[in-house]
Amino acid sequence: MAGILMTDPGFGRGHTLGVSDPEQGTSVTGTQKTFTDSDPRTTHASQFYSNRAVTCLALRNVSGAPVAPGTVVSFTTTDILNSFDSAAADAAGLCGVVDEYLPATGVADQDVCWVVVSGPTAISTADATIAAGDELAVGTGAVAPGDDGVFAIAGTDATTMLVRALVGATSEHSI
Repeated sequence: MAGILMTDPGFGRGHTLGVSDPEQGTSVTGTQKTFTDSDPRTTHASQFYSNRAVTCLALRNVSGAPVAPGTVVSFTTTDILNSFDSAAADAAGLCGVVDEYLPATGVADQDVCWVVVSGPTAISTADATIAAGDELAVGTGAVAPGDDGVFAIAGTDATTMLVRALVGATSEHSI
């Protein structure tokens, strides 16, 4: 079994690792885990959205500030396997979506959270006109109508301003 990562990070979607020191959680960052497309919150327990897998990476927030759930983030170029550092300006580099099930406060600086790189997820948007089937583009941590290979599964939720979308459909590991 040499070469196989035999760890389960010990925290699920909707939670962070709960660390604040960059030396903490280094054995967890970079871990890949696949979840089912379901809502893990107790208020929506057992609510399944699809039969698709959602692939996530455990990444550290090194942006210097909290990052909200559903934000599209860029992987840090100097530590591309373990951290993200900013809201993605576009889809030019490796990026993913911060776990939409985190509390509104998001993930604190230096903490570790799940970042969706493939599968259905909810993404921040300021565009209330997005409809199911629309192709989307990444810009400043959110999506809008465009042509980056991200596709809306449902229309924009006017209450949360999140749109359920399928990410990583072409590459399976990043937007």
